[in-house]
Amino acid sequence: MLYIVAVAIGIIAGKLAGGKIANLAELKLEKTWIIITAFLIQATAQILGLNGFGFISRYSFVIQAIVFCLLFSGFWINRRYLGILFIGIGCLLNALVMMFNGGKMPVKESILISQGATPEIIEQVRLGLDGKHSLINDSTRLVFLSDIIETPPVLDWMMQIISLGDIIVVIGLCVLIFEVTKDGNAPYKAGGFNSEKAN
Repeated sequence: MLYIVAVAIGIIAGKLAGGKIANLAELKLEKTWIIITAFLIQATAQILGLNGFGFISRYSFVIQAIVFCLLFSGFWINRRYLGILFIGIGCLLNALVMMFNGGKMPVKESILISQGATPEIIEQVRLGLDGKHSLINDSTRLVFLSDIIETPPVLDWMMQIISLGDIIVVIGLCVLIFEVTKDGNAPYKAGGFNSEKAN
């Protein structure tokens, strides 16, 4: 996945800036269960939708609203990290396009075809059986934020179709790993926000 590349680049950049890989052990995110719960809800909804549980699709808007509320809560709690802010912005862009399109991420059919999606998968998306995606059509809003970016062949084994929000999330992850590799737990000690004072 592109996230693996982002982590690798962040580590290398952090090392070149004088940091240590061991500093990654100092990464301390608060209330991580909130973020994990959000991803579990989203993954479960998508799996159920693709396996014939039609009611999941009908409640996509509500499910995704819950997912993004949980994610943004987790990001806000950990906003002391610059990388987390970037990740939050990327997720916000994805949330906007999904909320404006019934809780699903619009995706370009031509890219699905070029990336080898089977007719069955495309038909499931067309029929609304995918709990997370829908096909782009004339009524789709905020198309420029949709899944319309096809990754280069050298990277398509990681993530084949991405959105602008996904790119910003990947950048945020890279920045997060860089700042922790370089300075360890410095974001907690830097001026502006101190978790101990906040308590």
